[in-house]
Amino acid sequence: MQFNLPLILSLLSVAPIVAGKKAPKIKKNPSNVVAIADFPSGFKQHVMGNVIFSAKDGGIMNVHVDMTGLPREGGPFTYHIHENPVPADGNCDLIGDHLNPYRAPLDCDSQKDDSYCQVGDLSGKHGSINATCFETKYNDPYLSLNKKSKAYVVGRSVAFHLDDGSIFACADIQSASSLRLETLKQEYATNEITDSNDQDEVEAAEEEGDDEAEYHEAKENNEKDDDDQRAEQAEENANESVSKSVSDFSPINSTSANATNVSALGEDCENSSSGLSSGLTFAAIAAAAVSLLI
Repeated sequence: MQFNLPLILSLLSVAPIVAGKKAPKIKKNPSNVVAIADFPSGFKQHVMGNVIFSAKDGGIMNVHVDMTGLPREGGPFTYHIHENPVPADGNCDLIGDHLNPYRAPLDCDSQKDDSYCQVGDLSGKHGSINATCFETKYNDPYLSLNKKSKAYVVGRSVAFHLDDGSIFACADIQSASSLRLETLKQEYATNEITDSNDQDEVEAAEEEGDDEAEYHEAKENNEKDDDDQRAEQAEENANESVSKSVSDFSPINSTSANATNVSALGEDCENSSSGLSSGLTFAAIAAAAVSLLI
């Protein structure tokens, strides 16, 4: 039997490209697990912050990104979940490909919806970063805290990329211990512009029986504040969060999915693009943020 090679090649050239499978929505997650990628870890040590994965009430995954010390040039930056953890030597180039169990194409923007994007393409689904510090949160129904899921995030890594695709920072995604949750609470509590929601929501990730005591303690502290209006707002925020069984780590300020100049973790907050500079100082930004809380 003879094969017509030119004909075969011609047919292959016009054959439709097979798209990846649609990722299933994951509506149930363990309610007692919080995973976190803490920076710095691999490569640039001045990039600091964390990416937190949690599932309030055992539902859809919530992601809270809070980073500072990002490069002043080379943006916009993208970030992804990669298949493997960071090796012991901190070499981010060895963390494998993006988490992509359903073989989705690289270009998320051209897909019909996020279910056809790579599971680990966080910036493709939720927006890239164009600032030296950045904070946002969002729900992602295609990520999982269930060990049996193909979209399980623990034991993998988060990497931040320059616009040319090269990685400049990475960190392991690990299950947060009760000690880490406590230190996280302290990190937010010491920040000048911390919303009371953050502290309450971190406490909610601890034992459920401690929530009420923590709430009343926070309430008593607020009542000592001379500013009655601010204390009233803090109490309202606390009431809303006390019923949550697991933190969703709400951002301190209202942010877009694409960029913000305000972070809980640092003061290095200017646009990174050489063609776009911020005229706001951090002090002005912080003052504006505080004014929203009172």
